[in-house]
Amino acid sequence: MDARAQKSFAWSGPISMLMVLIAVSMSGFLPPPSPGASAEQIAAIYRANGSSICAGGILVMLSTAPFLLFIAVLSAQIKRIEGDRRTFTYAQLAAGTASMTPIILFPLAWCVAAFRPERGAEVIQAFDDLGFMTMVMVTPPAVIQVLVVGLAILSDTGARPVFPRWVGYASVLCAIADVPGLLCVLYKTGPFAWNGIIAGALPSLAFFPWVILMAVMLTKAIKQQEAEG
Repeated sequence: MDARAQKSFAWSGPISMLMVLIAVSMSGFLPPPSPGASAEQIAAIYRANGSSICAGGILVMLSTAPFLLFIAVLSAQIKRIEGDRRTFTYAQLAAGTASMTPIILFPLAWCVAAFRPERGAEVIQAFDDLGFMTMVMVTPPAVIQVLVVGLAILSDTGARPVFPRWVGYASVLCAIADVPGLLCVLYKTGPFAWNGIIAGALPSLAFFPWVILMAVMLTKAIKQQEAEG
């Protein structure tokens, strides 16, 4: 992959995260509505903000495009670590691509909930539940992607490692922090609900900075690759 393209694509990850942040904010879901709210309370949100929610849903879906470019650059640099082995390279590529599926599905559920505001409140609430559970709970592909990146970095035994070793440990910690989102299906209130600090906020507070960190580290790795010819 051309070095100039790699440098550009490295920052497509943070661009994707910014798009998601803007989309969630414009939809009125920052912070997200409580899973303990009544059907009428949830329906009122969608009936009052349907256009904004649909526009935000479109923007979230569009954010997957730049993130796929980010995944490609990660694979290219992990390939430098592995050489002919490429197990981590293909695992990161597959997991990263699979992690885009819920990013398409959860805004789709929001859009369906907002599309026909005349529906019964329980129906709108059901799609709202589907959207937020998909957003927070369906994280295993992202967990595997981040974990594989960390393991690949820690496996680097070259004289000039592609990434600093501490970035590998940071990636493993980020992967662990993403796991509690799976628990949101068990709670409607508290830290493990989808709007709670552990299940809801912690994965985002770990993943978003990780993407920015990797963009910086990828840029340095690409410059190193250019210097090595």
